[in-house]
Amino acid sequence: MIYPYLYSAMRLLSPGGLSRRGNLGELERTQWLSGPELEKVRFERIRKVVRYAFENVPYYHERYKREGIHPEDIKTYSDFEALPFLTKEDVGNHLNDLVSREFRGRLYLSQTGGSTGKATRFFTENQSSNWGGTILVRGRGWYGVPEGAKMAWVWGAMRDIEDGRWAQRLKARTKRHRYLNAFSMTKESMEDFAVMLTRWKPDMIRAYPSALQIFASFVREEGTHGISPKFVETTAEKLTASQRTLFEDVFHCPVADCYSSRELYEMAYQCPQGGQHVCETVYLEIVADGRVVPVGRPGEVVATSLTKFGMPFIRYRIEDMAAYDPRSCPCGRGLPVLRDIAGRSSSFIAIPDGRLIDGGFFELLLSGKPEVRQFQVHQKDALHIDVNLVCNDHISSGWLNVVERELRERVGEDVAINIRIVERITLSPAGKHHYIISDLQHILSSTGSEPLATHPKADSKGSWEGTG
Repeated sequence: MIYPYLYSAMRLLSPGGLSRRGNLGELERTQWLSGPELEKVRFERIRKVVRYAFENVPYYHERYKREGIHPEDIKTYSDFEALPFLTKEDVGNHLNDLVSREFRGRLYLSQTGGSTGKATRFFTENQSSNWGGTILVRGRGWYGVPEGAKMAWVWGAMRDIEDGRWAQRLKARTKRHRYLNAFSMTKESMEDFAVMLTRWKPDMIRAYPSALQIFASFVREEGTHGISPKFVETTAEKLTASQRTLFEDVFHCPVADCYSSRELYEMAYQCPQGGQHVCETVYLEIVADGRVVPVGRPGEVVATSLTKFGMPFIRYRIEDMAAYDPRSCPCGRGLPVLRDIAGRSSSFIAIPDGRLIDGGFFELLLSGKPEVRQFQVHQKDALHIDVNLVCNDHISSGWLNVVERELRERVGEDVAINIRIVERITLSPAGKHHYIISDLQHILSSTGSEPLATHPKADSKGSWEGTG
Protein backbone atom coordinates (compact mmCIF):
# COMPACT_ATOMS: atom_id res chain seq x y z
CA MET A 1 0.00 0.00 0.00
CA ILE A 2 3.00 2.32 -0.25
CA TYR A 3 2.37 3.19 -3.91
CA PRO A 4 -0.87 5.18 -3.32
CA TYR A 5 1.03 7.48 -0.96
CA LEU A 6 3.79 7.98 -3.53
CA TYR A 7 1.23 8.56 -6.28
CA SER A 8 -0.63 11.11 -4.16
CA ALA A 9 2.65 12.94 -3.54
CA MET A 10 3.44 13.00 -7.27
CA ARG A 11 -0.05 14.33 -8.01
CA LEU A 12 0.48 17.09 -5.47
CA LEU A 13 3.57 18.24 -7.37
CA SER A 14 1.85 18.12 -10.77
CA PRO A 15 0.08 21.17 -12.32
CA GLY A 16 -3.11 21.83 -10.37
CA GLY A 17 -2.05 19.43 -7.63
CA LEU A 18 -2.36 21.94 -4.80
CA SER A 19 -5.81 23.08 -5.92
CA ARG A 20 -6.98 19.45 -6.15
CA ARG A 21 -5.76 18.84 -2.61
CA GLY A 22 -7.63 21.94 -1.46
CA ASN A 23 -10.77 20.83 -3.29
CA LEU A 24 -10.64 17.43 -1.61
CA GLY A 25 -10.27 19.01 1.81
CA GLU A 26 -13.31 21.17 1.15
CA LEU A 27 -15.40 18.21 -0.05
CA GLU A 28 -14.43 16.13 2.97
CA ARG A 29 -15.75 18.97 5.14
CA THR A 30 -18.90 19.98 3.28
CA GLN A 31 -20.28 16.44 2.97
CA TRP A 32 -20.99 16.49 6.71
CA LEU A 33 -22.76 19.85 6.76
CA SER A 34 -26.44 19.81 7.64
CA GLY A 35 -29.07 20.24 4.93
CA PRO A 36 -29.73 23.93 5.76
CA GLU A 37 -25.98 24.66 5.91
CA LEU A 38 -25.47 23.08 2.49
CA GLU A 39 -28.44 25.01 1.09
CA LYS A 40 -26.84 28.27 2.16
CA VAL A 41 -23.44 27.42 0.67
CA ARG A 42 -24.98 26.16 -2.56
CA PHE A 43 -27.19 29.20 -3.08
CA GLU A 44 -24.25 31.57 -2.72
CA ARG A 45 -22.43 29.55 -5.39
CA ILE A 46 -25.48 29.70 -7.64
CA ARG A 47 -25.61 33.49 -7.33
CA LYS A 48 -21.88 33.69 -8.05
CA VAL A 49 -22.19 31.65 -11.26
CA VAL A 50 -25.20 33.62 -12.51
CA ARG A 51 -23.54 36.94 -11.75
CA TYR A 52 -20.36 35.85 -13.51
CA ALA A 53 -22.25 34.59 -16.57
CA PHE A 54 -24.23 37.82 -16.87
CA GLU A 55 -21.08 39.95 -16.70
CA ASN A 56 -18.76 37.82 -18.88
CA VAL A 57 -20.70 35.48 -21.19
CA PRO A 58 -22.38 37.09 -24.24
CA TYR A 59 -25.16 34.49 -24.51
CA TYR A 60 -26.36 34.88 -20.93
CA HIS A 61 -25.90 38.65 -20.87
CA GLU A 62 -28.02 39.16 -23.98
CA ARG A 63 -30.68 36.63 -23.08
CA TYR A 64 -31.11 37.73 -19.47
CA LYS A 65 -31.13 41.40 -20.49
CA ARG A 66 -33.73 40.69 -23.16
CA GLU A 67 -35.96 38.97 -20.61
CA GLY A 68 -35.51 41.66 -17.96
CA ILE A 69 -33.37 39.52 -15.62
CA HIS A 70 -30.54 40.89 -13.48
CA PRO A 71 -28.39 38.74 -11.13
CA GLU A 72 -29.06 41.05 -8.19
CA ASP A 73 -32.76 40.17 -8.47
CA ILE A 74 -32.01 36.55 -7.54
CA LYS A 75 -32.50 36.48 -3.79
CA THR A 76 -34.31 33.13 -3.38
CA TYR A 77 -34.46 29.76 -5.09
CA SER A 78 -37.81 30.81 -6.58
CA ASP A 79 -36.08 33.73 -8.25
CA PHE A 80 -33.47 31.36 -9.70
CA GLU A 81 -36.18 29.01 -10.98
CA ALA A 82 -37.50 31.88 -13.11
CA LEU A 83 -34.33 31.83 -15.25
CA PRO A 84 -34.74 30.27 -18.71
CA PHE A 85 -33.55 26.75 -19.41
CA LEU A 86 -30.44 26.02 -21.47
CA THR A 87 -31.00 23.22 -24.02
CA LYS A 88 -28.64 21.11 -26.08
CA GLU A 89 -29.91 23.00 -29.12
CA ASP A 90 -28.92 26.28 -27.47
CA VAL A 91 -25.42 24.93 -26.89
CA GLY A 92 -25.12 23.81 -30.49
CA ASN A 93 -26.46 27.06 -31.93
CA HIS A 94 -24.55 29.46 -29.63
CA LEU A 95 -21.37 27.55 -28.80
CA ASN A 96 -18.93 30.46 -29.10
CA ASP A 97 -21.26 32.97 -27.42
CA LEU A 98 -21.47 30.68 -24.38
CA VAL A 99 -17.74 31.08 -23.73
CA SER A 100 -16.60 33.62 -21.14
CA ARG A 101 -14.58 36.53 -22.48
CA GLU A 102 -12.03 35.90 -19.72
CA PHE A 103 -11.44 32.30 -20.84
CA ARG A 104 -11.09 32.66 -24.60
CA GLY A 105 -8.07 30.70 -25.74
CA ARG A 106 -7.81 28.90 -22.39
CA LEU A 107 -10.46 26.22 -22.96
CA TYR A 108 -10.47 22.90 -24.78
CA LEU A 109 -13.22 21.49 -26.96
CA SER A 110 -14.97 18.30 -25.91
CA GLN A 111 -18.16 16.48 -26.78
CA THR A 112 -20.65 13.99 -25.41
CA GLY A 113 -20.77 10.38 -26.55
CA GLY A 114 -23.85 10.94 -28.69
CA SER A 115 -26.17 8.74 -26.62
CA THR A 116 -29.22 10.43 -28.12
CA GLY A 117 -27.94 10.08 -31.68
CA LYS A 118 -26.10 13.39 -31.93
CA ALA A 119 -23.04 14.45 -29.95
CA THR A 120 -23.08 17.79 -28.14
CA ARG A 121 -19.91 19.87 -28.52
CA PHE A 122 -18.89 22.16 -25.67
CA PHE A 123 -15.89 23.89 -24.13
CA THR A 124 -14.47 23.13 -20.69
CA GLU A 125 -11.56 24.16 -18.47
CA ASN A 126 -9.01 22.33 -16.34
CA GLN A 127 -10.38 23.77 -13.10
CA SER A 128 -13.76 22.15 -13.63
CA SER A 129 -12.32 18.77 -14.65
CA ASN A 130 -10.15 18.88 -11.53
CA TRP A 131 -13.29 19.22 -9.43
CA GLY A 132 -14.82 16.24 -11.23
CA GLY A 133 -11.74 14.13 -10.55
CA THR A 134 -11.79 15.16 -6.90
CA ILE A 135 -15.41 14.04 -6.55
CA LEU A 136 -14.30 10.60 -7.74
CA VAL A 137 -11.36 10.52 -5.33
CA ARG A 138 -13.69 11.26 -2.42
CA GLY A 139 -16.32 8.74 -3.52
CA ARG A 140 -13.78 5.97 -3.96
CA GLY A 141 -12.40 6.81 -0.54
CA TRP A 142 -15.80 5.90 0.90
CA TYR A 143 -14.97 2.33 -0.16
CA GLY A 144 -11.39 2.40 1.08
CA VAL A 145 -9.79 2.89 -2.36
CA PRO A 146 -7.24 5.77 -2.50
CA GLU A 147 -5.69 7.55 -5.47
CA GLY A 148 -3.09 5.37 -7.16
CA ALA A 149 -4.90 2.12 -6.33
CA LYS A 150 -5.19 -0.55 -9.02
CA MET A 151 -8.17 0.14 -11.29
CA ALA A 152 -9.54 -2.14 -14.02
CA TRP A 153 -11.64 -0.47 -16.74
CA VAL A 154 -14.30 -2.11 -18.91
CA TRP A 155 -14.83 0.90 -21.16
CA GLY A 156 -15.68 2.15 -24.62
CA ALA A 157 -14.94 5.87 -24.85
CA MET A 158 -11.72 5.85 -26.85
CA ARG A 159 -10.61 9.25 -25.48
CA ASP A 160 -10.21 7.57 -22.07
CA ILE A 161 -8.46 4.40 -23.18
CA GLU A 162 -4.78 3.64 -23.66
CA ASP A 163 -4.28 3.63 -27.44
CA GLY A 164 -0.98 1.81 -27.72
CA ARG A 165 1.34 4.83 -27.88
CA TRP A 166 4.22 4.65 -25.43
CA ALA A 167 3.15 7.85 -23.66
CA GLN A 168 -0.34 6.50 -23.13
CA ARG A 169 0.99 3.15 -21.94
CA LEU A 170 3.30 4.90 -19.49
CA LYS A 171 0.40 7.03 -18.21
CA ALA A 172 -1.77 3.94 -17.69
CA ARG A 173 1.03 2.10 -15.88
CA THR A 174 1.76 5.11 -13.67
CA LYS A 175 -1.90 5.40 -12.74
CA ARG A 176 -2.08 1.58 -12.40
CA HIS A 177 -4.96 1.28 -14.86
CA ARG A 178 -5.76 -1.73 -17.04
CA TYR A 179 -8.34 -1.71 -19.85
CA LEU A 180 -10.78 -4.03 -21.57
CA ASN A 181 -12.09 -2.26 -24.67
CA ALA A 182 -15.87 -2.60 -24.99
CA PHE A 183 -15.50 -2.49 -28.79
CA SER A 184 -13.38 -5.66 -28.90
CA MET A 185 -14.82 -7.97 -26.27
CA THR A 186 -14.09 -11.30 -27.88
CA LYS A 187 -13.87 -14.54 -25.95
CA GLU A 188 -10.09 -14.38 -26.26
CA SER A 189 -9.79 -10.76 -25.05
CA MET A 190 -12.11 -11.42 -22.08
CA GLU A 191 -10.21 -14.58 -21.17
CA ASP A 192 -6.88 -12.70 -21.25
CA PHE A 193 -8.36 -9.88 -19.16
CA ALA A 194 -9.81 -12.31 -16.60
CA VAL A 195 -6.49 -14.14 -16.24
CA MET A 196 -4.66 -10.84 -15.83
CA LEU A 197 -7.11 -9.55 -13.20
CA THR A 198 -6.88 -12.79 -11.24
CA ARG A 199 -3.13 -12.34 -11.03
CA TRP A 200 -3.06 -8.53 -10.74
CA LYS A 201 -5.89 -8.22 -8.16
CA PRO A 202 -7.39 -4.77 -8.86
CA ASP A 203 -8.70 -2.66 -6.00
CA MET A 204 -11.71 -1.54 -8.06
CA ILE A 205 -13.42 -1.92 -11.41
CA ARG A 206 -14.80 1.10 -13.32
CA ALA A 207 -17.19 0.19 -16.11
CA TYR A 208 -20.15 0.81 -18.34
CA PRO A 209 -22.85 -1.48 -16.87
CA SER A 210 -23.69 -3.03 -20.25
CA ALA A 211 -20.05 -3.84 -21.04
CA LEU A 212 -19.36 -5.20 -17.57
CA GLN A 213 -22.49 -7.35 -17.82
CA ILE A 214 -20.95 -9.15 -20.79
CA PHE A 215 -17.62 -9.61 -19.03
CA ALA A 216 -19.18 -10.65 -15.70
CA SER A 217 -21.39 -13.21 -17.47
CA PHE A 218 -18.29 -14.61 -19.18
CA VAL A 219 -16.43 -14.83 -15.86
CA ARG A 220 -19.35 -16.67 -14.27
CA GLU A 221 -19.78 -19.07 -17.19
CA GLU A 222 -16.06 -19.86 -17.30
CA GLY A 223 -15.92 -20.41 -13.55
CA THR A 224 -13.10 -17.89 -13.10
CA HIS A 225 -12.35 -17.16 -9.46
CA GLY A 226 -10.11 -14.66 -7.71
CA ILE A 227 -11.41 -11.37 -9.13
CA SER A 228 -12.58 -9.70 -5.93
CA PRO A 229 -12.08 -5.91 -5.91
CA LYS A 230 -13.16 -3.73 -3.01
CA PHE A 231 -15.99 -2.34 -5.12
CA VAL A 232 -17.31 -1.84 -8.65
CA GLU A 233 -17.95 1.70 -9.92
CA THR A 234 -20.52 1.94 -12.71
CA THR A 235 -21.27 5.08 -14.71
CA ALA A 236 -22.37 6.51 -18.09
CA GLU A 237 -25.48 4.29 -18.33
CA LYS A 238 -28.44 3.37 -16.17
CA LEU A 239 -27.52 0.51 -13.83
CA THR A 240 -30.32 -2.07 -13.68
CA ALA A 241 -31.23 -4.21 -10.68
CA SER A 242 -30.25 -7.42 -12.47
CA GLN A 243 -26.84 -5.97 -13.40
CA ARG A 244 -26.19 -4.92 -9.81
CA THR A 245 -27.03 -8.42 -8.59
CA LEU A 246 -24.80 -10.01 -11.24
CA PHE A 247 -21.80 -7.82 -10.36
CA GLU A 248 -22.20 -8.39 -6.62
CA ASP A 249 -22.44 -12.16 -7.12
CA VAL A 250 -19.52 -12.47 -9.55
CA PHE A 251 -17.09 -10.04 -7.95
CA HIS A 252 -18.18 -10.45 -4.31
CA CYS A 253 -18.21 -6.72 -3.57
CA PRO A 254 -20.56 -3.73 -3.40
CA VAL A 255 -21.49 -1.68 -6.47
CA ALA A 256 -21.34 2.14 -6.43
CA ASP A 257 -23.29 3.86 -9.17
CA CYS A 258 -21.90 7.24 -10.29
CA TYR A 259 -24.32 9.58 -12.07
CA SER A 260 -22.34 11.76 -14.45
CA SER A 261 -22.32 13.57 -17.77
CA ARG A 262 -19.52 14.69 -20.05
CA GLU A 263 -20.65 18.30 -19.82
CA LEU A 264 -20.87 18.54 -16.03
CA TYR A 265 -18.69 15.62 -14.87
CA GLU A 266 -19.75 13.74 -11.72
CA MET A 267 -23.16 14.82 -10.41
CA ALA A 268 -24.04 12.14 -7.83
CA TYR A 269 -22.12 9.28 -6.21
CA GLN A 270 -23.50 6.31 -4.29
CA CYS A 271 -22.22 5.73 -0.76
CA PRO A 272 -21.83 2.28 0.87
CA GLN A 273 -25.20 2.76 2.61
CA GLY A 274 -26.94 3.15 -0.76
CA GLY A 275 -27.61 6.89 -0.97
CA GLN A 276 -27.05 8.45 -4.41
CA HIS A 277 -25.62 11.71 -3.07
CA VAL A 278 -25.76 14.85 -5.22
CA CYS A 279 -22.29 16.41 -5.30
CA GLU A 280 -21.53 19.94 -4.12
CA THR A 281 -20.25 20.88 -7.59
CA VAL A 282 -23.74 20.91 -9.14
CA TYR A 283 -27.27 22.00 -8.34
CA LEU A 284 -29.90 19.62 -9.71
CA GLU A 285 -33.55 20.57 -10.13
CA ILE A 286 -36.31 18.07 -10.91
CA VAL A 287 -38.77 19.70 -13.28
CA ALA A 288 -42.13 18.84 -14.85
CA ASP A 289 -44.46 21.15 -16.76
CA GLY A 290 -41.64 23.70 -16.66
CA ARG A 291 -41.74 23.92 -12.86
CA VAL A 292 -39.70 22.39 -10.05
CA VAL A 293 -41.69 19.52 -8.53
CA PRO A 294 -41.97 18.60 -4.83
CA VAL A 295 -39.38 16.23 -3.37
CA GLY A 296 -40.30 12.64 -4.21
CA ARG A 297 -42.00 13.39 -7.52
CA PRO A 298 -40.22 12.39 -10.75
CA GLY A 299 -39.33 14.72 -13.56
CA GLU A 300 -36.60 15.95 -15.86
CA VAL A 301 -33.15 16.68 -14.45
CA VAL A 302 -32.08 20.31 -14.93
CA ALA A 303 -28.46 20.88 -13.91
CA THR A 304 -26.39 23.93 -13.01
CA SER A 305 -22.63 23.55 -12.66
CA LEU A 306 -21.21 25.47 -9.73
CA THR A 307 -17.57 25.11 -10.85
CA LYS A 308 -17.65 25.81 -14.61
CA PHE A 309 -16.93 29.44 -15.47
CA GLY A 310 -15.23 29.13 -18.87
CA MET A 311 -18.52 27.93 -20.37
CA PRO A 312 -21.19 28.03 -17.67
CA PHE A 313 -24.09 25.59 -17.76
CA ILE A 314 -27.05 27.23 -16.00
CA ARG A 315 -30.38 25.38 -15.76
CA TYR A 316 -29.19 22.92 -18.42
CA ARG A 317 -31.68 20.29 -19.62
CA ILE A 318 -29.56 17.17 -19.82
CA GLU A 319 -32.57 15.04 -20.86
CA ASP A 320 -32.43 12.58 -17.97
CA MET A 321 -35.23 11.64 -15.59
CA ALA A 322 -34.99 11.26 -11.81
CA ALA A 323 -36.53 12.16 -8.45
CA TYR A 324 -35.26 13.33 -5.08
CA ASP A 325 -35.54 10.92 -2.18
CA PRO A 326 -37.41 12.53 0.75
CA ARG A 327 -35.55 10.24 3.15
CA SER A 328 -32.13 11.10 4.49
CA CYS A 329 -29.31 8.59 4.01
CA PRO A 330 -28.30 6.53 7.07
CA CYS A 331 -24.66 7.42 6.36
CA GLY A 332 -25.27 10.80 8.02
CA ARG A 333 -24.09 12.97 5.12
CA GLY A 334 -26.15 16.09 4.52
CA LEU A 335 -25.84 15.81 0.73
CA PRO A 336 -29.24 15.44 -1.03
CA VAL A 337 -30.13 11.97 -2.30
CA LEU A 338 -31.42 11.10 -5.78
CA ARG A 339 -33.52 8.06 -6.60
CA ASP A 340 -35.31 6.71 -9.66
CA ILE A 341 -32.56 7.84 -12.05
CA ALA A 342 -34.28 6.53 -15.15
CA GLY A 343 -31.86 7.64 -17.82
CA ARG A 344 -32.45 9.52 -21.01
CA SER A 345 -35.91 10.73 -21.99
CA SER A 346 -35.26 8.76 -25.17
CA SER A 347 -35.09 5.65 -22.94
CA PHE A 348 -38.88 5.72 -22.65
CA ILE A 349 -41.37 4.14 -25.01
CA ALA A 350 -44.36 6.35 -25.79
CA ILE A 351 -47.72 4.59 -26.12
CA PRO A 352 -50.55 6.08 -28.24
CA ASP A 353 -52.77 6.45 -25.16
CA GLY A 354 -50.27 8.98 -23.74
CA ARG A 355 -48.35 6.77 -21.29
CA LEU A 356 -44.57 6.58 -21.12
CA ILE A 357 -43.12 3.14 -20.39
CA ASP A 358 -39.69 3.20 -18.77
CA GLY A 359 -37.01 0.85 -20.11
CA GLY A 360 -36.96 -0.85 -16.72
CA PHE A 361 -40.10 -2.78 -17.70
CA PHE A 362 -38.36 -4.32 -20.71
CA GLU A 363 -35.23 -5.02 -18.67
CA LEU A 364 -37.18 -6.92 -16.05
CA LEU A 365 -39.18 -8.86 -18.60
CA LEU A 366 -36.41 -9.78 -21.05
CA SER A 367 -33.33 -10.05 -18.82
CA GLY A 368 -35.27 -12.37 -16.56
CA LYS A 369 -35.48 -14.96 -19.33
CA PRO A 370 -32.52 -17.37 -19.39
CA GLU A 371 -32.74 -17.62 -23.18
CA VAL A 372 -31.92 -13.91 -23.62
CA ARG A 373 -28.30 -12.76 -23.54
CA GLN A 374 -28.90 -9.18 -24.72
CA PHE A 375 -31.81 -7.12 -25.97
CA GLN A 376 -32.59 -3.79 -27.56
CA VAL A 377 -35.98 -2.14 -28.01
CA HIS A 378 -36.21 0.43 -30.83
CA GLN A 379 -39.30 2.60 -31.28
CA LYS A 380 -39.25 4.08 -34.78
CA ASP A 381 -42.63 5.79 -34.50
CA ALA A 382 -45.67 5.77 -32.22
CA LEU A 383 -47.12 2.57 -33.73
CA HIS A 384 -44.04 0.36 -34.35
CA ILE A 385 -41.53 -1.24 -31.98
CA ASP A 386 -38.62 -3.49 -32.98
CA VAL A 387 -37.34 -5.88 -30.30
CA ASN A 388 -33.91 -7.31 -31.13
CA LEU A 389 -32.78 -10.31 -29.08
CA VAL A 390 -29.40 -12.04 -28.83
CA CYS A 391 -30.23 -15.49 -27.48
CA ASN A 392 -28.23 -18.36 -26.02
CA ASP A 393 -30.07 -21.19 -27.76
CA HIS A 394 -32.38 -21.91 -30.66
CA ILE A 395 -35.69 -20.15 -30.04
CA SER A 396 -39.02 -21.72 -30.95
CA SER A 397 -41.96 -19.87 -32.46
CA GLY A 398 -43.97 -20.74 -29.36
CA TRP A 399 -41.44 -18.97 -27.11
CA LEU A 400 -41.57 -15.89 -29.35
CA ASN A 401 -45.37 -15.87 -29.17
CA VAL A 402 -45.21 -15.89 -25.37
CA VAL A 403 -42.78 -12.95 -25.34
CA GLU A 404 -44.95 -10.98 -27.76
CA ARG A 405 -48.03 -11.63 -25.62
CA GLU A 406 -46.21 -10.42 -22.48
CA LEU A 407 -45.07 -7.27 -24.25
CA ARG A 408 -48.52 -6.60 -25.66
CA GLU A 409 -50.08 -6.74 -22.21
CA ARG A 410 -48.16 -3.56 -21.44
CA VAL A 411 -47.98 -1.68 -24.77
CA GLY A 412 -51.51 -2.48 -25.95
CA GLU A 413 -53.03 -3.67 -29.20
CA ASP A 414 -52.39 -0.54 -31.25
CA VAL A 415 -48.62 -0.97 -31.43
CA ALA A 416 -47.02 -3.37 -33.94
CA ILE A 417 -44.29 -5.45 -32.23
CA ASN A 418 -41.57 -6.92 -34.45
CA ILE A 419 -39.34 -9.42 -32.56
CA ARG A 420 -36.10 -10.38 -34.30
CA ILE A 421 -33.34 -12.80 -33.29
CA VAL A 422 -29.96 -11.23 -34.14
CA GLU A 423 -26.34 -12.30 -33.72
CA ARG A 424 -25.15 -9.06 -32.15
CA ILE A 425 -26.33 -5.58 -31.16
CA THR A 426 -24.29 -2.64 -32.39
CA LEU A 427 -22.70 -0.43 -29.74
CA SER A 428 -23.03 3.36 -29.71
CA PRO A 429 -20.06 5.47 -30.92
CA ALA A 430 -18.96 5.70 -27.26
CA GLY A 431 -19.01 1.93 -26.81
CA LYS A 432 -22.26 1.80 -24.84
CA HIS A 433 -25.12 -0.62 -25.29
CA HIS A 434 -28.44 1.23 -25.35
CA TYR A 435 -31.27 -1.07 -24.35
CA ILE A 436 -33.98 1.39 -25.31
CA ILE A 437 -33.90 3.68 -28.34
CA SER A 438 -36.82 5.93 -29.18
CA ASP A 439 -36.87 8.13 -32.25
CA LEU A 440 -39.80 10.10 -30.84
CA GLN A 441 -39.36 13.47 -29.18
CA HIS A 442 -41.06 12.81 -25.85
CA ILE A 443 -42.78 15.68 -24.09
CA LEU A 444 -41.11 15.53 -20.71
CA SER A 445 -43.61 17.93 -19.21
CA SER A 446 -46.13 15.09 -19.37
CA THR A 447 -44.23 13.29 -16.63
CA GLY A 448 -46.39 12.82 -13.57
CA SER A 449 -48.12 10.24 -11.45
CA GLU A 450 -49.96 8.60 -14.34
CA PRO A 451 -46.92 7.76 -16.52
CA LEU A 452 -45.07 6.55 -13.44
CA ALA A 453 -47.72 3.90 -12.96
CA THR A 454 -45.94 2.07 -15.78
CA HIS A 455 -42.53 2.39 -14.16
CA PRO A 456 -40.84 -0.15 -11.93
CA LYS A 457 -40.29 0.97 -8.36
CA ALA A 458 -36.90 1.89 -6.99
CA ASP A 459 -35.19 0.19 -4.08
CA SER A 460 -33.18 2.11 -1.51
CA LYS A 461 -30.09 1.93 -3.72
CA GLY A 462 -31.72 3.67 -6.65
CA SER A 463 -32.07 0.65 -8.91
CA TRP A 464 -35.34 -0.79 -10.19
CA GLU A 465 -37.31 -3.70 -8.78
CA GLY A 466 -40.81 -5.00 -9.42
CA THR A 467 -43.14 -3.69 -12.09
CA GLY A 468 -45.37 -1.48 -9.98
